[in-house]
Amino acid sequence: MILKRTFPIVFLIAFLSACVKDGSKSSDKVLPTSSGKYGEVLVVVDSTYENRKTGAVLETIFFKGVEGLPQKEPMFRMSTVAPRDFKSILKRSRNLVRITIADHRESQIKVESDVWAKDQLLIQLFAPNDEEAARILEKNKQNIRDYFNEKEIERLQAQFSIKPNKDIAKQILKRFDVSIVIPPAFVMMDTSGNGLWLQKQKQVGEHEILQGIMIYEVPYTSDSTFSSNEMILSRDYFTKSHIQGVRDSSYMTVYRDYKLMPKEINLNGKYAVEYRGLWNMKNDFMGGPFVHYTIVDEKRNRVLHIDGFVYAPKFNKREYVRELDAILQTFEIIPAQKAQN
Repeated sequence: MILKRTFPIVFLIAFLSACVKDGSKSSDKVLPTSSGKYGEVLVVVDSTYENRKTGAVLETIFFKGVEGLPQKEPMFRMSTVAPRDFKSILKRSRNLVRITIADHRESQIKVESDVWAKDQLLIQLFAPNDEEAARILEKNKQNIRDYFNEKEIERLQAQFSIKPNKDIAKQILKRFDVSIVIPPAFVMMDTSGNGLWLQKQKQVGEHEILQGIMIYEVPYTSDSTFSSNEMILSRDYFTKSHIQGVRDSSYMTVYRDYKLMPKEINLNGKYAVEYRGLWNMKNDFMGGPFVHYTIVDEKRNRVLHIDGFVYAPKFNKREYVRELDAILQTFEIIPAQKAQN
């Protein structure tokens, strides 16, 4: 289940009506598959307004830095095209924002799906002038980010579910009574102690890229389990015994000089706290970003920790973290009665 944000009422009504309209469109014709890379957004806007207030707000929306990365990276890679050049293959772009500014237009913003291509997300904005367009964008900027990010997560989850790693998923289910979709290429590294971790590794030129996933559990004792300090202690305790570096006495730890980014969320019906931060290898020269979820399983009186981390020196890390977000957000605790059956 994808986490959904709430838009202002006007935006939500437009979104719902757009969905109804899309349904009739897609049933009438066969659409091509959408194109473009993950994290790319194409904005259709006249160059006159691109260089004014509308363009300035667009940059704040899409160029906002991703939290929890060692170097600054924008949330999305935005490119623009003039309305007269928006045709042919550009209409198949996966993520689109189309801005129409004209004196006779009433202010409106709406979300549409699969207009010119399958699996496409389009946000349309209509306004009578530059100032009004900028105002609407400013009011809805976080919602716009959320819609595009959640659509990318949804696409990744659909891709991962085509050929999941069923063997690892079964091991996790048997061990923790939880379900999670693990993509191919991940291999189990360690299952000892109170948890396990798995890794996906690939080589790009001379450089190694690693994505890791950890799942471990501890007894539930108090609500302090949701504190940042408690998360750091439990994570470091697990990684010290499970994830060592090449050098002697080296192991993974939370990088203390970076302030954690905690956020309360609903993870598939369960209250959870999400943390974004950085890790480093004690006594070695390795590090990178991580995303971590702490969830209480009241029925079994335990705390579950799920964690994804990236090691990708020399490369941008945004999309590697987004892939881990998509995996971790499939995590679901199986109710005790179902698990027994």
